[in-house]
Amino acid sequence: MPKIFNKMTSIQWFVCLWLIGFLGLALIAGVFKVLLYFAYP
Repeated sequence: MPKIFNKMTSIQWFVCLWLIGFLGLALIAGVFKVLLYFAYP
């Protein structure tokens, strides 16, 4: 593992995981929005 992961504090891990989760949900919501757009033109 890269050294940067060893130096991260628990707060930094929390922020990184929160951002990853938020972006993941936003991506999923965007996909569903596109699917609804094509399903009901």
